[in-house]
Amino acid sequence: MTEPIGARRLRLPELKRAERLQRVLELLDSRDDVQVSELSEAFAVSEVTVRHDLAQLAHQGLVARVRGGVRALPRAQSELAFEARLRLRADEKRGIARLAATLVVEGESVALDSSTSAYYLALELRRKRELVVVTNGLLIAAALADAPGVIVLVTGGMLRQAAMSVVGDLAAEVLQSTRIDKGFFGARGLSLDRGLLDLNPDEVRFKQQMVAACERVIGLFDGSKWQRSALLSFVPAERVHAIVTDASAPAELVAGWRERGVEVHTAQPAASRSNSERVPDLLRAREDLGAAR
Repeated sequence: MTEPIGARRLRLPELKRAERLQRVLELLDSRDDVQVSELSEAFAVSEVTVRHDLAQLAHQGLVARVRGGVRALPRAQSELAFEARLRLRADEKRGIARLAATLVVEGESVALDSSTSAYYLALELRRKRELVVVTNGLLIAAALADAPGVIVLVTGGMLRQAAMSVVGDLAAEVLQSTRIDKGFFGARGLSLDRGLLDLNPDEVRFKQQMVAACERVIGLFDGSKWQRSALLSFVPAERVHAIVTDASAPAELVAGWRERGVEVHTAQPAASRSNSERVPDLLRAREDLGAAR
């Protein structure tokens, strides 16, 4: 049974509407559903206001309405649209990206998957010189397109609009003949027994191919992912060289990975700065694509 928000004494008064919408999405990233009455108490607003908030999320296709509240969309169907995931724990992801960028040496080749954590890392890599970036993320490629010191190689394949990525066997030939210094990968969950985990079979297959091309494999994910599982493994624990996460990662789980010889770097949340203001403009490409179909 889902634990009521009130049972955890959550109080978030005087939040702006955009902040309330983001908080609902954050809750649904770890719960099956939320109720209007719970949100009204938690946000210190009327139930009418909450219903208007939830109606907006439903209209955007980010949640499904149910009696008395909303529920998360089935992940296999929606995977929570890229722009919604981009807003989840954004400050933590920015902090992780800035720390991860310090692990990249100018002159290297790096692989970035299509995760939102990798997107924030791409924004940080714009300052690098003589860098080659291999990615299947179209928004990641767009973020680096005009960076003067970065060469971007986009793997071919079939478009997955939910993640704005390309997947499929067309990338295999390119990756099989490529050696990449470092690969940075987001994950939906992780396990010492199974490694780094994700949901979509096509995305997992691509990540496996990219992992095979990388000399070093580095995980990028916030503290909320450490106690989660997912359907498929794309890299075993023994192939993971480092993890960049935030300070909310459970200490005992971090210790377990370090005992396996994995470097675990913890970052502090970081506020937005000018480069992250590029996000809304780039996401218009996804809207334009949807309108053209």
